[in-house]
Formats: sequence, C-alpha cells, structure tokens
Amino acid sequence: MAQTTAATISSESSNGISKAGTDISESARTVRTSAAGLEVTLLETIRATSASRWNAVVERATCGSIFHRYEWLEAIEDGLGYTPRHLVVEKDGNTIGLLPNFVVDIEKTPFRRLSSAYPGFGGPLVTTDAGDSLSLLAETVPDLCTGRTVVHQIRALDTKYLRYNDLLQSEGYEPYRRECRFVLDLTQGYDEIRDGMSKTRRNGIERGRDADYEVVEEELTPSTVGRFYAAYERVMDRVGGDVYPRSFFERLSAMRERLLLMTIRIDGEYAGGFLELLDEQRSSIHGFFAAVPREYFDDHASELLYDQVIRWGIENGYETYDFGSTNSSFENGVFRFKEGFGGRLIPILVWERGCSPLWRVLKTGRSLYWPHR
Repeated sequence: MAQTTAATISSESSNGISKAGTDISESARTVRTSAAGLEVTLLETIRATSASRWNAVVERATCGSIFHRYEWLEAIEDGLGYTPRHLVVEKDGNTIGLLPNFVVDIEKTPFRRLSSAYPGFGGPLVTTDAGDSLSLLAETVPDLCTGRTVVHQIRALDTKYLRYNDLLQSEGYEPYRRECRFVLDLTQGYDEIRDGMSKTRRNGIERGRDADYEVVEEELTPSTVGRFYAAYERVMDRVGGDVYPRSFFERLSAMRERLLLMTIRIDGEYAGGFLELLDEQRSSIHGFFAAVPREYFDDHASELLYDQVIRWGIENGYETYDFGSTNSSFENGVFRFKEGFGGRLIPILVWERGCSPLWRVLKTGRSLYWPHR
C-alpha cells in the first residue's frame, strides 16, 4: 500500500477539498499525495482537464475502453446530469492513472453509490507504478462517499481487471456477480458465425428476409436521433426500464465518429434500430441501445438488425461484437435471445466497497430482494 503523507480532504471546507489549505481551482483539487511522489487530483467536472490529456492515458492503458473516454464521460455529465467525481493520478507532472466516477442513485432506495462508471463500464486505469497508484486511489475513495453515498462500485468491461482482484479485496472491495455479456468473434467470418447460431436465430433471419424490409446505416442528425429516440422511449416504457433523457443522446452525437446508427424499415414503415458504440481501441462494436417496438417482433426486425451489424463489423475490420449486458440467468428471455447468436459468455466484473455503516443494512435488504444473486 502506498504510504500516505498528506490527506487534504476537509469536511469543514465548503467544497470539502483543499491543497495545504489553499484552493487550486473551482473544479480540480489535489486531495492526496504519497511518499512515492504520486499525487491524486479530484475533478468535479471532466472539463477540468483536456480531452487529449485524459484520452492519452485511456489509449495507453491495458484496460482502456470507449467507456473511459473523455467524450463518453462528458455526455454523461451533460446529458444525464450525474455528479462527476473523477480521480487523476500524477507523477512528476505526468498523468499516469485515472478513475472515472459518477454519483448515481441506488434503485428503490434513498441512497446513492459512487460508480465507476454508469452507464457503461469503468474501473481504474494505470500506465505505471500500478501498485502505488491503485492503493492511493483506493485510499482516496472513501473520502468521496459522504452523506447518502454509501458504497463505491467498480463495473469493469475487460476481464483483465481480474489482475487487480487481490489488491482490490485487500482494500475492502468485494466481488459481486449478477450480470454477463455475450461477445461474438467476428474474425471467424460470416459463414462460420451463421453456422454457430442456434436454429431459432438462423430461421428468424431467413424468415425476416422474406418480408419487404430495408436496413439503413443512418447519418446522425437531429432528425434521425429524434426518430430513434421516440422508438427507444416506447420500448423502455413497455419493459419498465429507466429512460435516459433525449439530452443524453444529443450529447452523444458529439462523438458521432464512434457511433453506428442502424435502422430498419418494414413495408416502408420505420421499425426501430440499434445505436452501437464503436470501440476502435478494442476493435469491438458494443451493442448499447436497442429500440425495436414489439409490433415488429414477428417480422424478426431484431434478428435482421443484428445480422446486418455483424456483417458491417466484419466488412469494417472489427474483431468482436459485444451484445451488451444481460442478467446471468438462462431463464431470462434476453439472455436466451442473445445466446442464440453464438457468442462467448463473459461475466461482468463488479467490485463493491461499503463506505458507510448504512451499506451493511442496504446489502442485507438487497440479498432479500435478489436472493439468488
């Protein structure tokens, strides 16, 4: 563990953070230093640093992904209004580590969690001095969890985060597994991928092709985003899911070169679409927003969209297609549907660390709500 020589978070300050009693700025403040010469800075907005400086670390780090990128975090901050609590590790003036965080509500409770990150995935990124950097970040996190914020959660995309498991557990983090993803290897080529699909998925694609349909790669404009959002809103209302505001999708348009909007028309009518994230660093397409209304299920609109996105990914040189999160239960309908495309099942790695005595009470209640998870 890194030896802490100065912890400068003060509950008596109006903003809670100072450096030797002096404010650095309104939105970026040093909160901890170590004997190893490392310094942790808290960013209260992603704009407290530059995109180039932040993304340089994301691109160098082993586990960096599109969800760590400046543009994604900016869209969350502006479009969803979640409170940023990003941590940056520096050594000799160089940024060597990042831990993106947002304060978000815990469903069905009055409490909040500090999440790295949500929506999407996060976790610490370090490029050097890994042990000291991670320990220093872990020592800083509890100071960010005040009031109704009772737990820090790391939700990791890359299974390489398992390399940090022992260190995280030594710092009080507990593994928590209840979600998974299916990831399809696009380097196989389309014919082998199709052969690996279940009979039900193959039949769905073939039957869908019998209809009068058209799949279109859309340019991201206010009109196309608005039409997609209308379908997305209908779908989320039907399934009882949280509906992200339109402002979030509008902010995502700022990273349009990393988005793929694929829509489908059946008998000339708009039948929904997929908004995919293009993670060039990982050579992966990440299925994140699906918006196909129920009335087009019998037309196999979803199968046709997945089929076209898979073909698009192969043609454009991507190595994997990630179907996105699902509950880890073979009885779940979404799980079975995605499983039918033949992807590899990968657990989503989550670690949680209680930062308040209230967390034990909340965790006990959750075990009753989700008795098998």
